[in-house]
Amino acid sequence: MTTTAETVRVATTTLVSTAGPLQQEVARLLGVELPLFNELHLKASINDPMGLIPRHAPMVIAADPIQLPWDADEQAALRADPELRWLLDPLPSGAHARPEGGSGATTLLLLWDYHTKQVQPRFPITLDPQLTELALRALATIIPALSSYVERTPQAYIDGGYYTRTRENRPIVGPLPVAGAFIIGGLSGYGLMASCGAAELLAAHVLGDKLPPYAAACMLSRYDDPAYQDALAHLKSDGQL
Repeated sequence: MTTTAETVRVATTTLVSTAGPLQQEVARLLGVELPLFNELHLKASINDPMGLIPRHAPMVIAADPIQLPWDADEQAALRADPELRWLLDPLPSGAHARPEGGSGATTLLLLWDYHTKQVQPRFPITLDPQLTELALRALATIIPALSSYVERTPQAYIDGGYYTRTRENRPIVGPLPVAGAFIIGGLSGYGLMASCGAAELLAAHVLGDKLPPYAAACMLSRYDDPAYQDALAHLKSDGQL
């Protein structure tokens, strides 16, 4: 890829923003504010040499709030540290794990977003060295065998990215309030699953083709509807699995 410090101007009648975590910055260049925010989501990849999770196992998700299991000494140490005391509190649900690879593989993926705060996107992303141990402890509450890895936490490869999403976790696909400008974004953690359908919907907008019945539900203009705003005000779920 060639990069340049020069300003390059390209004349066009159609602009589609596919900027992912930087959607807000691109929209502001057009004078548009979007109801989008970013959450950092990380995953840890470890080896499972003991074969505690069978290769044919499905993804397992802890759907209830999690109280991490600490012994008495650990509880006392955490209680004495203001920066770590939060680990004694009930923590969010959603810790999940799944095997990666076939019968000869030993990789296990661990994910748990115990910090679900909104963040500004930064690159490279900030990694959390606590993720592996905390995810193992959380998952041990539903898969007790994983506690075998807690005392000697396996070396992990940690990576991840941003979920760019709306409050109700519905994407924004369609025109922006600037002639010729469109957006496809806010696909949160389901982008891989929804991208083909979202792209087809966007193409229909750009080409002026007939739109499917659900198109309005994905457009930015939905936020202009007082009934929709009222529904958002009473929303009890963020739509996130």
